[in-house]
Order: sequence, then structure tokens, then C-alpha cells
Amino acid sequence: METIKMTSGAYFKSIKIVHLALVIGVVFFTLISVFLQFNGFGTVGHELTNILLIVVPIIALVGVFASAFLFKKKLNGINGRSNLKEKMEDYRSALIVKLALIEGPSFFTIIAFLLTGNYIFLGIAVMLIIVFLIYKPSQTKFINDLELTNKELDLINNADAVIL
Repeated sequence: METIKMTSGAYFKSIKIVHLALVIGVVFFTLISVFLQFNGFGTVGHELTNILLIVVPIIALVGVFASAFLFKKKLNGINGRSNLKEKMEDYRSALIVKLALIEGPSFFTIIAFLLTGNYIFLGIAVMLIIVFLIYKPSQTKFINDLELTNKELDLINNADAVIL
């Protein structure tokens, strides 16, 4: 079986595509939910709204803080590695976990909006989408997040350097 070689530029392009796909999924679901609400999609009783007004902000905050905490924890493990290929693979998996911990609460919040029609939930969903956009991966963030040697920096800065 032939292994596929990945360049530094292709690596960063691939993680940006993963991020964009996740953001587009959340934004698309939000737009569908808003469309359904404006077109009279039924809402549930007030007792569910009252419960969700407590649960949704908690889940959103836990998701944001857990994503940052776990990402930093995973970075500490990555910085102990000496192989750039392993660092990049582990960074990608840490980034996916970070994004998933924002995506889950985003969908939950949008579903709460869809069920209740309460615009507070839509506002929380928009804030989570903004956090999602702030978490956009880049080469600069990668370099700042990891402790790289000069040789590794040269490979990362050369978009045509074969790494993986």
C-alpha cells in the first residue's frame, strides 16, 4: 500500500476545510431553523422553554470552556513530542475535538430555538458560531500553539515541504 505524502500547505488547507465544513453545517442548520420558525413551525409549551433557558446557557458555556481546556491540555502533550509528523497529526485531532465541543452545544441551542421559538436561543447560537469562527485554524495559530524547533518552523513555513 502506497502512503500519500502531504505538504505543509496541503495540511493547513485540509484543517481549514474541516473547520469550514463544520461552520457551514451549523450555519445552514441555523438558517433552516429560522426559516421554519418564520413559516409557522409549531413550538412546544412554556415549561420546556423555562427548562431550556437554564440548560442551554450552561451547555454552551461548558462547551466553550471545555473546548479551550481540553485543547490546551492536548497541546501540552503534543509539545513533548519530537517528531513533527506526530505533532501535526495530534494537533489535527486536538483541533477536531475543540471544534466538536463547540459544534455540539451549537446544534443543541439551535434545536432549542426550533422547538421553542425563543430568540434568546438564536442569540446564543449566533454567539457560538462567532466562537467557531474565532477558532479558525491557521498556520500562525499552529506555530503559536506548538513549541517548534527552527528546522520544524522552516518546514511549516515552506508550503511545498513534504511532512506527512
